[in-house]
Parts: sequence; structure tokens; C-alpha cells
Amino acid sequence: MLLRLVVAAVLLALALMAKMPTVFRVIVMILSAGIASYDLVVEMVDAVYEGDYFAPSVLYVLIAVLAFVIGYGWEGALLMILYQLGSALIDAAAKRSRRSAQELIDRRRSEFAEKASVLIEDAQAGDTAMEAEVKTAMTLLIKVMIAIALVFAVAMPIFTELSVRASIHRALIILCLATPTSVLVAMPVAGVYSLSYATHFGTLIKNARILERLAGIQRVVVDKNGIFSDDKPQFVGVKSDVLDEKTFMEFVAHALYYSDQPFAKAILAAEDREYRLDLISDFHDIPGSGVDVTIGGSKVTLAKRELLADRGEAVPYEGKAEGNVYYLMVSDKYIGKVLLTDHINQENAELFSELKSVGVQNCVLLTDDSRDESEKLGTQLNADEVYAEFSDETKLRYLEQLDNTDTLYLYTNSLEMHSSAAVDVRMSNKGKYADALVDPDALKLFPGTIMISQRLRQIMTENAVFAFFVKAILVVLALTGRCTIWFAIFLDCAAALATILNSIRITKNPLFHFPSIK
Repeated sequence: MLLRLVVAAVLLALALMAKMPTVFRVIVMILSAGIASYDLVVEMVDAVYEGDYFAPSVLYVLIAVLAFVIGYGWEGALLMILYQLGSALIDAAAKRSRRSAQELIDRRRSEFAEKASVLIEDAQAGDTAMEAEVKTAMTLLIKVMIAIALVFAVAMPIFTELSVRASIHRALIILCLATPTSVLVAMPVAGVYSLSYATHFGTLIKNARILERLAGIQRVVVDKNGIFSDDKPQFVGVKSDVLDEKTFMEFVAHALYYSDQPFAKAILAAEDREYRLDLISDFHDIPGSGVDVTIGGSKVTLAKRELLADRGEAVPYEGKAEGNVYYLMVSDKYIGKVLLTDHINQENAELFSELKSVGVQNCVLLTDDSRDESEKLGTQLNADEVYAEFSDETKLRYLEQLDNTDTLYLYTNSLEMHSSAAVDVRMSNKGKYADALVDPDALKLFPGTIMISQRLRQIMTENAVFAFFVKAILVVLALTGRCTIWFAIFLDCAAALATILNSIRITKNPLFHFPSIK
């Protein structure tokens, strides 16, 4: 490409500076334009064949041909040279930005880095919703500007003293500015760069469209399990003054056999045993509180103190609870208790406060614990809403009731489907259905990813406004006869390069007060 452009430029200079007959001069200029843009002509033919009559290649080739027709052949040839040069520079800048994005990923040495490298190789990884919106607007704008150019070329010689040649020349400049290149070229670059930067903050996001949605998140719904406490409580032991440990555990194990609650799974996983399922009947799961069941004709309850107190059943009080405690009642008599761990993750204790600091309006906590425990935890974590005694199914039904255009769901369980939330985020190194994965060691940095999303929208808006502003100035200059075709394409390509460079500002300046992770 560089060699072709050099040869084309030399031929154009020769045509303009050397003394030769006009016919030969035009032939040399056509040769210059052809050498510079033969691949663009091929693109034009393909676009026309596919029915894309407003493709940039179609417009630029048409402008160059018409420039030759009205006697501005040197501008048509220079247009091809400058457009191809600008496209090469834009492509080089975009590739350099992708390399910089890869460098950001490489700083994050983890399994995420490998996955992120694969994701950004996807040609559509950086596509955003804003880009699609601007493309739609630009399609309409191109048609409007073509109409304006045609009206200008026809009407000006009739109603003013402007010559036909001059009016067509100015109309061609307007057509040249109708192309969307400078407005759109930097958006996928900004998307890829933002995805890479989010990885540096411990969040792996499938594509830029999902990252872009984070900027509009107003409600964050968080599942307590695994985020603020152990995802799987650990069985510690039992205490009973009535039964020996083996008999006690037989009651406990049979009582929990049909339960899907995390504490039940932790107890049942503690040891293998044989079950007499014919002895189990009338099972009732009470999410967050315990279970009721009949074993061998006897009513058995394994539950937390709050549930038993609500029923008026007394259990021994030994001062401060020993971790996570469930009490066993057989035929309404206290038999003993089961001890499990349930540590609150202090590293994530400020998550809700940090989310609110970046613009989230409503923080919701979902738990499978009792109401009293959940309310206390919600107050401690600065939650706006708390919902207790929720099973996995209840949590999903709750999400379906919300206006999910601005809702994010953060969880760690083995959900084998995408929730109805706008953004489905799983705190894990693996996740098939989630929109994004958060490194368990980096959840405290997740608010920084939301800030990256907000900055992405800001940068893309700045780029679009700047490119439109440059085009507007050039249109005014074209209408007043103070602009040429080559100058219009030169500034349009310069604007495109400027927007690409501006996209890198996503990582510049101390935007985030969250500490980085190595």
C-alpha cells in the first residue's frame, strides 16, 4: 500500500508540474488515482452488487469520477491518495490500540488473561449499542446530505451567479463529508480497550455491548451465598446430652435428605451413610430457617432458634451463638444442636457502599437465612432492600418481577441459565451462561468496572460529537467555497485518528480510587 501511494503521489506531482498536453495530463492523473485506489474500486463493485449503495467506497469512487468529469481531476486523484493513506493510518492506529489492549490483559496474569485474549480477537468484540445507534443515524444523514448536495448542485446555478462547475464541486465536498468513517471508526477500538481494562480490574466480560450496559445499571441484586459469606458452610460438629453422636446424626441426615439448602448439603456431605427412605414422610423445606419432616412416625424439626421461638418452642440459650447453629427437635422435645461455620467475608463488606459511590441507586440483598439474621446483615452491609428465606428458585422469580433494563444480578451458585437481569454476573473463574465473570479475589474492584463502562460511554460520546463538529465546519466551508475535496478528506481522516487516540484516554489519569490487583 505504501509503495502504491508513493507511486501514485509521484505520478500526480508529475501531472501537475510537468509540461504535457492536457490529454496526457488527464491520463497520468487517472493512472495515479487508479494505482492508489484499485482495491477501493473492487470494494465499490462488491458493495453495489450487494445493494449497499451508500457504502464509503461507492461514495468516494463516485466523487473522484465526477471530479474528473468537471475538470477537477487532480482533486479526484488526491482524494484517492489521501483516503487510502488515511485508511492505512487509521487501521495502523486501531491495531496499535489492540496491542495496547493486549498489554493491559497481560498485566493481569491469570486464567482470565487467556480467556480475555481470545475474546478480543473476535471482530465484533468491541461493537457497542451506541455504535449501532450512530450507524442508524448516519444512514439517514447520508441520504439527507446526498439530497442536499443534489439540490445544491442543481439550484445554485439557477438562483445564483455560481457556475454549474463550481456548484457541482461544492456538492461533491458535501458528499465527501457524508461518509461515517470518522464518527464510527473509534467506537470498536474504545470497546476493545475498555474490555481489556476491565480484565485488569478482575472482570471478564463477553463483549463491549454488555460492558456498555453497566453504565446504566441502577439496581444491583446480590446473592449473599459466596459473596458475603461462605458459599458452602462447613460442618463443624454436634452437641447432644440425650443421644449419642451416631444416633443423633441418623435423625439429622434423614431429616435433611430432601433439602436443597446449602447448610443441608454441607451436613450431608460430611459423611456417607445408608438411608431408610421409607421412614421419611411429610417433608417440608423452610428456606433460611430449617426443615420439618416425619421420621418413623415421629415429628422432627431441625431449625434455627428464631423459627423455634416463633412457634413457642424453647431451646437452651448458651449466650453467644457458636457460629451457624441448627437445633434438633423430636416430638417437640429438644435433642441437641448442629454447628456449622458461616463467616462473613469482610473483604466484600463495603461492596454496596462502593457501588453506590459509582452511581448505583438501589442495592438489594437476597439470602436464604432467617428474617432477623438477614435484616442485621443488610444493615451491616448498607443494603437498601433485604429479602430473606429465598431459595434459588425464589430468587429467580424475584428477578423476573423487576424492571430488568437496569438490573444487575451478582451471584456465585451453579445457576445453569441466564437470569432475567440486564447483566448477569457470576463471581467465579468459570461460567457458561453469565454475561461476566468476576475474579473471586477481585470483587472489591468490581465498582471500578462500572466506572470503566461509564467512561466508555463518555469517550464514545465525545468522539461522535467531535467528528460531527468537524464535519459541520467543513460543510459550512464547502457551501461558502472555502474548502476543497482533498482538504475535506484530509481533515475527516485527521478527526478519525484523533478519536482513536482519544479512546486510549479510558485508562489515562487517576480515574479510579480502587486499588489495582496483580
